[in-house]
Amino acid sequence: MKRKSVYVFAALALFGFVAGGYSQSKKMIVNSEMIGYPDAKITLTWLPQEGLDSPNKPVVDYLTKTAVAWVEKHPDVKLQLTAQSVNIQNAMAKMLVQAAAGNAPDVAAVDSFILPDFWQYLQPLDDVMKAKNLSLDSWFPFAQKLMKPNDKTLALWYDTDVRMFYYRKDLIKTPPADWDALMTVAKQMKDKGLIGFLVPAGRNETTTCDFLPWFWSQGGKLVDDAAKPTFYDGANKAYMLNVFQFIKQAVDSGVTPTRISTYITDGDMNSEIASGKVAMFVGGSWLVKQLGDVMGEKQFRDKWALAPIPMKAGGARTTTSGGWTVGVFAKDEAKRKLAADFAITMFADDKGIAGYCEASGNLPCRKTIYDSAAFLKNDPIDQKFKDELVFATIRPGVRVYNVISQELQVALSSTITGASSPDKALDAAWKNVNSQSDSQ
Repeated sequence: MKRKSVYVFAALALFGFVAGGYSQSKKMIVNSEMIGYPDAKITLTWLPQEGLDSPNKPVVDYLTKTAVAWVEKHPDVKLQLTAQSVNIQNAMAKMLVQAAAGNAPDVAAVDSFILPDFWQYLQPLDDVMKAKNLSLDSWFPFAQKLMKPNDKTLALWYDTDVRMFYYRKDLIKTPPADWDALMTVAKQMKDKGLIGFLVPAGRNETTTCDFLPWFWSQGGKLVDDAAKPTFYDGANKAYMLNVFQFIKQAVDSGVTPTRISTYITDGDMNSEIASGKVAMFVGGSWLVKQLGDVMGEKQFRDKWALAPIPMKAGGARTTTSGGWTVGVFAKDEAKRKLAADFAITMFADDKGIAGYCEASGNLPCRKTIYDSAAFLKNDPIDQKFKDELVFATIRPGVRVYNVISQELQVALSSTITGASSPDKALDAAWKNVNSQSDSQ
């Protein structure tokens, strides 16, 4: 037995599975490379977000249990698994090449951020969704637009996240709703010896996701319909300058430490938050679990509350979300329908999306699940996430975005450390982005 198969078989033993039924003389094969009966006539290739050799035990348990149950109902089909690279950009680039050559897996996880690159290769899911009573309207609005770009549903967005404003409810009665109120409260907290406000500002995608809502809320656009950079052109220039000047104001006033320029992820704030020295911060939904693990769930929930991110006065309510989708590449009609049925069962119907997200700790992308799944409907924080996801904005799925994001990270770091003023830092970012985009 292969070493990487041992854990999967242990998981099956835990669930009490006994494989059989399709061929009385042969048992189902279950390992990190295949699930199914060896003499099954149909093979579906599957590239999950996390494979069955992942160290994430709850996810492996869920994937294994659900895949085995599906194969039991479809004994003429075996699932051939492909491992996902830990480097997401490389994995997606490789699969895009495969899709262009007609060699993509029959069913595969696709990062929502670059889903538009795959639209031309993905097969429609509408007929199978209808047969399984799965309505596109049950998804959050931001997801619907990407799942169904025109007249066909091409992917199922199953898990997501959301950025929110966290504040000490034992110290702050009413959360600030705009930047001016945020600065006022942050200064009051500073006078009490606390760090008024934190937001990650290191050179990483986390930083861009955390500050983009401030730009979007003013009406800002990073790119135009032709995927040309516009983040520092026309009115967008004023919007982006407002964001950088607000962050600089927070640092210069002392309510936000300069070291935020070294925070690469939201989790880099955790130790300071757990110490009791922080009054407010912006971060991802996953920090609820992380901070609960660090400081104790009861202590976290007793002291902290969540609210919409404070915006510039007059700005629209918005936030940032990401997550993963699953799509079908199989062109053969029989395989297409089977792959769609499998994807829906595993990740998208009521039982599937709730089961996967409970195992992974991520947020479901279907808004209706928050009122039906027990682990969501009984949790006031999850209900806050549901409310905020209605206002989510997603990053543009165009190639130049990566260049824009990286240059904005550099510009913000220079502004925070005082190496450059906001306008000069953004001028440099604008020139660098246009120089690189023109050369592509």
